[in-house]
Amino acid sequence: MRAMSNLEYASVVRELQPLSGKRFGRIRRLSGGMYRMKIGDAEILIEPGVRLHRTKYVEEAETQDQLAQKTDSELENARLAAIKQINDDRIIEFEFETRKTDADGARAGIERTDIVFEMFGKGNAILVRDGVTLAAMKEESWAGREIRKGREYAYPKSNVVPAFRDALSDRYVIIALLKLPLGKEYAQEILFRCGIPEKTPGIELTGKQIECIEAEIEAVLGAHEPLVFYERGKPVDYGLAAFAKYEGEGFESRPFASISEALDEFYWSAEHVEQNPELEKLGRRLEEQEKRMAELEKEEAAYKADGDYIYSNYEAIERLLKEAKAMPLEELEKRLAKLKPKVDKKEKTIEIEMEPAQ
Repeated sequence: MRAMSNLEYASVVRELQPLSGKRFGRIRRLSGGMYRMKIGDAEILIEPGVRLHRTKYVEEAETQDQLAQKTDSELENARLAAIKQINDDRIIEFEFETRKTDADGARAGIERTDIVFEMFGKGNAILVRDGVTLAAMKEESWAGREIRKGREYAYPKSNVVPAFRDALSDRYVIIALLKLPLGKEYAQEILFRCGIPEKTPGIELTGKQIECIEAEIEAVLGAHEPLVFYERGKPVDYGLAAFAKYEGEGFESRPFASISEALDEFYWSAEHVEQNPELEKLGRRLEEQEKRMAELEKEEAAYKADGDYIYSNYEAIERLLKEAKAMPLEELEKRLAKLKPKVDKKEKTIEIEMEPAQ
């Protein structure tokens, strides 16, 4: 099941902006490694590395891991100050503010604490205060970057390029498009609309082709048409624009009021669709029958072609057979040798090639 793209995260962040100013409620670890966070009256589902969106489906089973426990403790009474997408990348940050008081109960300023969801790869969730990691879903380390309790937290280096022409090189054009804050599905759709093969080297693009790509990039970035795509009633994908690959027979698309609703519908339906063993068995049988039907149609076409050939050359074949019957055996063998026949002694057949009658 595919993960959300940069463009889809940007759309979700815009939709969540009305939550600014609302109070933090709680965060819980769910089965399958997911989290559900409540802000105000909104439930936000986070599946690290896959998706983040508002949800109406509330899973009953709840547990708390170290990250959830620490977050609940540190964000008690906190208000959401901002929701951001970092560097147009798959990194979503929730900024919370808590009013602090001194021993006498007087205000002592505002304390900021962030929850950062890194949604690339297998994903991670990090609780950060004053640039230092308080807790994390999992500790990780790379050359020059580390996620560990008590260590400084830094965003990963972004490879996102803001302009298409800045990404162009002698490599395939699809690679250049994948450097933009879009996603693979949108990059492929843009090239399809412009009629440009994915493996076209960037330096071989014409001026008109570049202009077409740039125009379609603007169209895609400006699109906000949340859709779920279905194949024979089963959800297979989602997007913010109509994808040409889902316009064929057997496909349909359904619009939704928000990308969160579309995502909620897609993942819930894909994960909870009831499997009917008998229906699946019938489906496999139908596929086998369709395959056999295609083979029979192919054989029928071949037999028809042979029959049409014999019919159109009937007189020549009849004359040849009469001559062969009246001809001495030695003469017949000489004549056949010139025609280079294919002899099957077991089946007692002779196959020769004839020029069609004029």
